[in-house]
Amino acid sequence: MKNPSNFGSKSGESPVFDSMEVFGVRVPKYRRHKKIYARVVLNGREIHLGLYGSPESKANYERVISEWLQTGRKAPRPKRLETIKKHRDESGDDAPLTLTELAVRYFKHAQAYYVKNGEPTSEVIGIQIALRDLRKFYSDIEINSFGPTALKTLREDFIQRDLARTTINKQIGRILRMFRWGVSETLVKPETLTALQSVPGLKVGRSKARETDRIRPVAQSDVEAVRVFMNPVVMAMVDIQRLTGMRPGEVCQLRTVDLDRSESVWAYRPPTHKTEHHEKDRVVYFGPLAQVVLEPWLNSGEPEAFVFSPATAEMIRRNKMRALRKSKVQPSQISRAKDDPQFQPGDMYTTTSYRRAIGKACIKAGIEPWHPNQLRHLAATNIRRDFGIEIARAVLGHSTVDMTEVYAEMDFSKAKDAMAKSG
Repeated sequence: MKNPSNFGSKSGESPVFDSMEVFGVRVPKYRRHKKIYARVVLNGREIHLGLYGSPESKANYERVISEWLQTGRKAPRPKRLETIKKHRDESGDDAPLTLTELAVRYFKHAQAYYVKNGEPTSEVIGIQIALRDLRKFYSDIEINSFGPTALKTLREDFIQRDLARTTINKQIGRILRMFRWGVSETLVKPETLTALQSVPGLKVGRSKARETDRIRPVAQSDVEAVRVFMNPVVMAMVDIQRLTGMRPGEVCQLRTVDLDRSESVWAYRPPTHKTEHHEKDRVVYFGPLAQVVLEPWLNSGEPEAFVFSPATAEMIRRNKMRALRKSKVQPSQISRAKDDPQFQPGDMYTTTSYRRAIGKACIKAGIEPWHPNQLRHLAATNIRRDFGIEIARAVLGHSTVDMTEVYAEMDFSKAKDAMAKSG
């Protein structure tokens, strides 16, 4: 019987099965073939990978090895680009597309579909990243050759790259969405989508994927700790969000014109919000405490201006510095504004600049940085504790109680008191 380590080797050439170890399994190496091509031999079958040393050939090597491991070390046999081109030449334009061709068409659709206020949403970037990772392994195979094994191979690559489980499920969902769109455009066979949908999402504790920490409500003590280090504009935003449970984006785009103050409880209808594409209304209510915080910042003279502005924050900062100045102000320093400044404060905070301002204050206060979404969780938890989860659901604008459960922490102190009396 031939020695497996010498199978397929030639004189002067190292054994084909000179290999490295992956997941405890020795796998064949990436090798040169006829000086300019790359190859790998799996189960005695030679698979050509492309030009030796090229990024494409190395990506193909990673893909075929991953599939080989996923299928119990059986050599994969996808339809390659040459086969597709030959079939297309024989059949005309109705021949199946490659995954790259499908991805290009779907991305054009995504750029036109995922738009808000005339600008692409963050979903477009997420789709772009998912399609880039897909094409890394499967750029030139025929779309209906992409099955559950290939999807699991891609998912395993995500796990090895230490992506979080929730991120992996989201990226796999985006790829499935592309195939669903392909079915609706008669580009993909329905049975291909059905097969891919048979792959379940990763469950908590049931995979090797990294788990992320659950977002918890920020402690009220941490909110108070940053108060002396925060500029008044951002601190007002923090207090408003803490009292009303509004989203960071909603407090950033708050304008006087969008606020109905005709009744004792004010009502704010954001001009744009997270669930508007589902044709859902969003109303944020301001009670007496929130009104006290908000009223000094309202601008009746410019009702369409944003209530909370970085320009206002910068003006307050400079006035404070001027007031604390001990020496006399020189005539040349009365106005130090530049004619053409390279940086000017904006008219509104973005969720990023809002979060950054909070983070800087946390560092100055010497506490663990927290972010604006934790204020929404804090408000949800307080409302649930005082009024019940249904009221918390209505305040946060959720469609279901299940979503509110994610935001509003259960008050275990009541359970503890009950068991102290009866347990």
